[in-house]
Amino acid sequence: MKEEQKELYFFTKSQFEEELKRISPTCVSPIIAVRQVVKKAIYKYINDHCTKDTNPEDIFSNEDFYAVSDKICDEIIEGNL
Repeated sequence: MKEEQKELYFFTKSQFEEELKRISPTCVSPIIAVRQVVKKAIYKYINDHCTKDTNPEDIFSNEDFYAVSDKICDEIIEGNL
């Protein structure tokens, strides 16, 4: 994982751990639920750590978003979250 991906991954897991634990690996599409949480994490990160006019895309790319979402979803499906 790239540095931005690691930052987003650890931030998401630390700030939204309870929400992530509620996502069932047997639900219809856990990846959609994970992506919703990761998106919230991006906006919270920007709000907490950046200036008001910062665009989320300036900090985290689509590649970062998808890589982190996929990794967290894999952990949920494997029962490692």
